[in-house]
Amino acid sequence: MPTVTSSIEIPAPAEAVWAIASDLGRYGEWNVAHTGFPDGVPTLAADASFREKITVMGMPGEATWNVTALEEPSRIVFDGQGPMGITLGTSLELAADDGATTVTLATTFAGGPLAGPLGDSVAKSAQQAAEESLGKLRALVA
Repeated sequence: MPTVTSSIEIPAPAEAVWAIASDLGRYGEWNVAHTGFPDGVPTLAADASFREKITVMGMPGEATWNVTALEEPSRIVFDGQGPMGITLGTSLELAADDGATTVTLATTFAGGPLAGPLGDSVAKSAQQAAEESLGKLRALVA
């Protein structure tokens, strides 16, 4: 299962970063793969499930997510299913350090058509999206 990981330091306390990163109503302001919640903005809670419209490599799709870990204000983990039988996972981890916060975004994906060369292309696109997303998050918080 390929995993892409990106980290960034944000010059703000973890609580300030968490306030924006965990607000699913603001998810589209920083997460570049997110295009909407077809059932309305979900409430972020342990064991919650929701559907999300996403764009990967310019192609629209839908993911169904389950919140598998929620540790305020430091960690969110979603596991889910994407288009064409793809298994997805994403985690957002915050580590406070002397008034700043290191934010790490990791995405995993496997199955379906990703077993071949397409998997490498998706990994490269996901890495770019993670880096762009974290940059947008930093700009929103800072």
